[in-house]
Amino acid sequence: MTEKHEHMSTGSYNFETLNDSDFQAERLRQQAEAVRGMEIGILRSAGIQSGHDVLELGCGPGFVSDLLAELAPEGSLTVVEPSPILLAQVADNIRNKPARGLLRIQAYGDCLPIPEASMDFSYARFVLQHIPQPETVISEIHRTLRSGGRFCVVDSDDGLVVFYPEDPRVNQLLRTAQTTQAEKGGDRFIGRKLPNMMAKAGFVNINSRVLALTSSELPFNVLFNILLGYKASLLSDAIDIKQLFQDLSEQVASGCQLIAGGVFIVTGEKS
Repeated sequence: MTEKHEHMSTGSYNFETLNDSDFQAERLRQQAEAVRGMEIGILRSAGIQSGHDVLELGCGPGFVSDLLAELAPEGSLTVVEPSPILLAQVADNIRNKPARGLLRIQAYGDCLPIPEASMDFSYARFVLQHIPQPETVISEIHRTLRSGGRFCVVDSDDGLVVFYPEDPRVNQLLRTAQTTQAEKGGDRFIGRKLPNMMAKAGFVNINSRVLALTSSELPFNVLFNILLGYKASLLSDAIDIKQLFQDLSEQVASGCQLIAGGVFIVTGEKS
């Protein structure tokens, strides 16, 4: 079942206008598969339970929705996504639907067509960095949660990105992407701001941690795509991304290049 609701702008991520949508879809799939084991740990420690009514914000094509359905098999899963193209793919990417059903809603996060106090657990993964007013979205999630319900956010912060030795192309990519995303209403430094935003929205028992990933721990192509894949799509032809990928790949393989990045994992509870 799919519902459609139009509201705000898409912010800094609009799948329909990306010039490399096939690459981006594959990037999302690889990213989800590569960190699936880690993500199970994140979600379990955030409090997801097998009978929960779960809300996923910005589900994309449903690669993470599949994991949420697996962790709440006796509950229900409601997924929200503004892109009709991505939303149409979700059902095919969820191997086992939860016992109480899957509901797909085409909508933006600042005006969720979801009843108050109807969800037990909400998840937003690399979504809030793209949204012009993330505070509004966090307040909406708070509204839809039951008392004791939990909200888990995983998001980026470019302050956690380290390349050594530095590469001027990477620096240019990071700088340009930060500016471009900010112009579109996004924020490459949202990770550090999440606990404050959640407290202001009324969440309690807020817990924050940083998960760091290095080029020794993840396959190079996966880490490269997590840190630079989306940024490269913002810049189209400003940098020869294939050449950069090749150069860095060889340097990492030889042990001469360290790449590290981190994500903030922030969980809060509705009192």
